[in-house]
Amino acid sequence: DLETSLLEDWMSEEMFDVYSFPLFSDSFCSLLRNTLRELSTLAETEEFSHLNLGRRVIDLDTIGLGWITDLLFHMFMQPISRHLFATTEQLVDCDSNADDVKCVSKDATPMLDWRQGYVAGYSADPAGRKGATRHRLVPHTDDAEVTLNCCLGEETFEGGNVEFYGLRGTPDEGQLVGKVHRPNVGTALLHSGRHLHAVSDVSAGDRYAYIVWSRSWGHLRSRACPCCWLN
Repeated sequence: DLETSLLEDWMSEEMFDVYSFPLFSDSFCSLLRNTLRELSTLAETEEFSHLNLGRRVIDLDTIGLGWITDLLFHMFMQPISRHLFATTEQLVDCDSNADDVKCVSKDATPMLDWRQGYVAGYSADPAGRKGATRHRLVPHTDDAEVTLNCCLGEETFEGGNVEFYGLRGTPDEGQLVGKVHRPNVGTALLHSGRHLHAVSDVSAGDRYAYIVWSRSWGHLRSRACPCCWLN
C-alpha cells in the first residue's frame, strides 16, 4: 500500500488539484526526446511518410515504448490518484456514513483502468521533422479523469508555461487560477483532466511534454457522461 504521509515530502501542490513531483532524470528525458525527434525525421522520408510521425502527437504504444506508460500508470497514477483526487474526481467508492476524505475503495479493483501515453512538441519554429508542430495550446480539458504531464525539455526552451483556468463545473471555470512557469525538465504535473489548462507561446527553442491520460471506464464513466467536461 502507498504510504500517503510520504507524499508531502515528495510532491508539491502548485494550486488546487494540481501537483508536481520529480519523475525523470535529465539523461532519460534527453534519450526519449532525441528518439522521438529521430523518428519524426525518418517519417519525412518517402518510405516512412505513411506513419505520419511528427505531424501529430506520437503515441508511445505505436513505437514500442508503451511499457513506459504502463509503469507510470500502475506505479504512480493509480495509487496516487486514489488519494489526491478521491473527493474531487470521485475516484473511490464511499459508504454513505464515511468521511469523504478517509473513504477507501470497497474492493481491490483500481478506479483508473485505462491509459494512453504520448509526446507533444511545441516550438518557436514549428516543424514536423522534429515532432514539434505548434507554438502553443489554447485552454482545453482532457478526455481523461487524471492527466500526468512531464516536461522532457529541451533544456534551453523559453516560455511554454502551463496555465490553469479552473475545474469544469465549478465557479472558477474559465478564470486563470495559476500557472507553472517554464516547467523543469523531468518534473511531472498531475491534475484532473477536467481542469482547463493551456500552454503559452514557446518563445525560444523546443519544448516536449510526455502526457499520460487515464480513465475510469469501469466506474466513473459507467455512470457519468465524460463529454460533460469536454470543449
